[in-house]
Amino acid sequence: MAQLAHRRSSGIISLAFNQEQDCFACCLKTGLRIYNVEPLVELSNFTLEEVGEVLLCEMIERTNWLLYVNARRPCKLMAFNARENCLMAEVSFKAPIRAIKARKDKVAVVLNSTIQVLAIPNLNRVALMRIPTGCRPLCTIATDATAPQLLAAPAHRKGCVQIIDVSRVVRGAHSSSPAVMNCHQNDLVCLSLSPNGTRLATASERGTIIRVFDTGTKTPLHELRRGSDYADVFCINFNATGTLICCVSDKGTMHVWSARGAWTHLAAAKAFPDTRAQCGFVNDNTAIMICEDGSYHKFTFASEGNCHRTDFDMFLQVGDDNELLL
Repeated sequence: MAQLAHRRSSGIISLAFNQEQDCFACCLKTGLRIYNVEPLVELSNFTLEEVGEVLLCEMIERTNWLLYVNARRPCKLMAFNARENCLMAEVSFKAPIRAIKARKDKVAVVLNSTIQVLAIPNLNRVALMRIPTGCRPLCTIATDATAPQLLAAPAHRKGCVQIIDVSRVVRGAHSSSPAVMNCHQNDLVCLSLSPNGTRLATASERGTIIRVFDTGTKTPLHELRRGSDYADVFCINFNATGTLICCVSDKGTMHVWSARGAWTHLAAAKAFPDTRAQCGFVNDNTAIMICEDGSYHKFTFASEGNCHRTDFDMFLQVGDDNELLL
């Protein structure tokens, strides 16, 4: 009960890793904080007076650019320079922003029935994808600058995903017809593209299986068994090379698999249930879980199946370190 009470009082609204998974943004009722992952260090701390109550934030790699949404102006995307502590630009939409996903040169903004893709840094619209009205605000974009600029989101048919290349646009900033992939029989709750965009991992509302697809051939590659009980999958992430996959659900356990060869289950690392969490990789044998109760967990794992928690902290209690500023 103490843990649940702490989660409710943490003031955290959302958490998000940057594209390299070496930093994360913590959106708070009292502002915004940016952390280095390894070692765990607070890089920046913006107060309620500076940025307001922040609902969503995406870092642009490990740069000074932050894209965020303020609770008092939920229809506006703010572009903020963290080093200069100033607002660089803002874009207004006709509906509240439900999610944002960024790469170095693009940001996908999820609204109620569309995803609008903006170019960075001018924030002009370059692509548009239509999504089912009221579906979960799911979106994933390939982040490797040398790879096709693929964007994936729920399609209008239940359990299906639509994929477009947002670099291939036509006049009027409307993208060509997306490719549609049949992934699950139930509604989608989570999806993730590998950094180079060649693989797509998905989970449905059952949450028992993570399915992995080849985005080039649109064919299934493998099914990864998370568990037999239904679960709400909060996050799926690939490592930088697309050879590892991790996921975390409301069961409070992070799973790690090899995404090649025998597709081995490498780790099942228990943290805390009843709190939303994000997971990512430090390297090929270290994974991180950050939770909305303010906890930070680092696990090391090996191909033999051994897994150990090697670090734990409450990141809201970690002070800033000016030597590691962005």
